[in-house]
Amino acid sequence: MEKYTKVAVVVVLCILAASAGFMVSTLPYLAGPTDYSQQKGYPMGEGGGFALPPEPPMPMPMPMPMPTPVPRAAPETAMPKYGEKTVSVETSESQYTNTDTERKIIQTASLSIEVKDFQASSEAVVDIVERSNGFISDSHSYVTDTGRKRGSITIRTPADRFIAVIDEIACVGDVKSKDTSGEDVTEEYIDLTARLNNSERQEQRLLEILDMANNTKEVLEVEREIWRVRTEIERLTWRIKYLENRVELATISVSLYEPEPITHSWGIRDAIRSAFGGFVSVVRGLIILVGYALPILILVGFGWLVKTKLMPRLGKKREGK
Repeated sequence: MEKYTKVAVVVVLCILAASAGFMVSTLPYLAGPTDYSQQKGYPMGEGGGFALPPEPPMPMPMPMPMPTPVPRAAPETAMPKYGEKTVSVETSESQYTNTDTERKIIQTASLSIEVKDFQASSEAVVDIVERSNGFISDSHSYVTDTGRKRGSITIRTPADRFIAVIDEIACVGDVKSKDTSGEDVTEEYIDLTARLNNSERQEQRLLEILDMANNTKEVLEVEREIWRVRTEIERLTWRIKYLENRVELATISVSLYEPEPITHSWGIRDAIRSAFGGFVSVVRGLIILVGYALPILILVGFGWLVKTKLMPRLGKKREGK
């Protein structure tokens, strides 16, 4: 028992000694690193050792912070003038600013005029159109049941002569109705123009890429894209030309008609006509009713025939047996 006690005591002492050695070795690290850059050599003492370092001087009072001087603005001649040079970047927005911003208005008008002589009035309208450097795009005329003439004329005239032509046509007869309107397509026109410019630049770039293509696959892909861009260019070009045509030439629709004769009657003719129309309507209704009822009548007649003719005969044969 004592042997084991001695061994335990030795083990405990070894552990304590190892712990103490570890703590002593870590003391310099706990105190922090030594700043060797601040050490200076001191004069040797009489005994050959180093003399004690001199006492540190008393700390000097901290000077008051001086205000930082504000930099003065440089003279205008020394400052760079950033506004003198700008960089132009071709974007869709710049296309909007570079495009002509003149208002694009589509002007239309319609007039309904009662005239005494349809032929003479039509010729007068044609003469007005020719003098205004316009043209007639559509014309239609007919004769009513009472022998009166009616017709319509569609006129295309320069936009700057729009109001003047309307005033001249109004003098042909008695204007019963008049309607004018203007549609602003400026935004659409600018947008189409910018998209057309971008598509044309894209087509030019694709043509350059096509020249640099190395194999058949690349050539086919680039040609397919070029075809798509050219189709878009054609569509945009057609739409722009259409808007320009509608803006440059205003449209005026004129309806001319001769007044119907005023007659007095007892209304007998109208009554006979109404009675005949009612008779025709009743006959049509009866024909339609017979058409719907005929299949039902056939089925009912077949059933009655079976019940009255066929069933009694079958009963007599059964009784005879």
